[in-house]
Amino acid sequence: MFSTQRKRLVSQLPADAVAILTANDIMPTNGDGTMPYFPNVNLYYLTGVKEEDAMLVLCPGHPEAAMREILFIKRADQLFVKWLGHRLDKESAASLSGIATVYYTDEYWAVMKNVIPLCRRILLHTNEHARSENETQTREDRLLLTCKHHYPLHEYDRLYPLLARQRMAKTPEEVAIIRKACDITEMGFRRLLKFVKPGKTGFQVAAELIHEYMQHNATWANYEPIVAFGADTCILHYRANKKTGKDGDLVLIDAAASLEFYNADLTRTIPVNGRYTPRQKEYYNAVLQVHRQLRQHVRAGVSLHELWQASNELILEALVRLGICSTTDIRRNGAAHYLQQYSYHNVSHFLGLEVHDPGYIHEPIPAGAFLTNEPGIYNAAEGIGIRIENNLLVTDNGYEDLMENIPVEAEEIEEIMNRTSN
Repeated sequence: MFSTQRKRLVSQLPADAVAILTANDIMPTNGDGTMPYFPNVNLYYLTGVKEEDAMLVLCPGHPEAAMREILFIKRADQLFVKWLGHRLDKESAASLSGIATVYYTDEYWAVMKNVIPLCRRILLHTNEHARSENETQTREDRLLLTCKHHYPLHEYDRLYPLLARQRMAKTPEEVAIIRKACDITEMGFRRLLKFVKPGKTGFQVAAELIHEYMQHNATWANYEPIVAFGADTCILHYRANKKTGKDGDLVLIDAAASLEFYNADLTRTIPVNGRYTPRQKEYYNAVLQVHRQLRQHVRAGVSLHELWQASNELILEALVRLGICSTTDIRRNGAAHYLQQYSYHNVSHFLGLEVHDPGYIHEPIPAGAFLTNEPGIYNAAEGIGIRIENNLLVTDNGYEDLMENIPVEAEEIEEIMNRTSN
């Protein structure tokens, strides 16, 4: 899988270029603590290597075949191994990645003296994600500065557009992993339906899910689990905490599984006591209708922006049916007024190695892309927030819903929550 994905990228590189990717930093907390390490997913995507200090160099035009793909890994001494365990050695790194030429990272600049001077341009990756708000200098940032210091007369170019567009269309191997992550998510949600009741906390709800995910060698998708009760369902990214669900509350749960760094992304809104009130069910069914109508617009060739626009129209129709506003109100005050107040997020994003995978919202979506379908309506005045989210694999003629077997009908959810165990 990694060799195939690397070849796809190399085929897009100019013959006179070298592309360089680097691992992420280990980030500190306080004292001698560090945050859990999360690999650079582009480096992982191209090599399978998830360790810190790794680097990848692709130089398709190098006169020596052995220097066209180079992997760098951290040199581990015996003290490191005693504290933290064994790491990839050169042989295992070559086997994992399919790259025959492997050096240690402390040899990087010595090796690159035989690579960069033979090239005219250097392609580097920086984070251009539209939703990124990072203020911390990254290892990618430092690599760019160091390269420009040593090689100021080279031309520099961007890897982000190449990788973002390539990662939009998943390979069959990637599809299989995401499909399994969705299946594991289903097992967690079905387990959860039998667990949720008044008196359970957000932490307990999240723990029930992660218990099931870990039984299948999975973990959280790479965002903090969202578990919101009552009026907090109107807060989009409300983090699971010790707040307790009460009789009559809804609970919005957005906490799917991740497998081999590929993410599922599921949201369901269920009644804490196992029964929706009539008004809660009215909201729920309105959102479910939008959810089902919207996916009929999904197919290769449409853009994410077009899906957002279609969803906005459907949401406005739902708001009118719910009696929140009238068509006259919308004409008078504008659609944006009601969307910003009652449905303040877009209906879909790309999905893959990141929950909000890179991609371009105005470009045609390719077959093989994964999208979320997650309409939501939130009315703080009534204390009701509903979001329903499934994951869609885009095909030439439409879509495949990888979460179609996860309970979504209000009556099915109620039936499972109230089923008596034998």
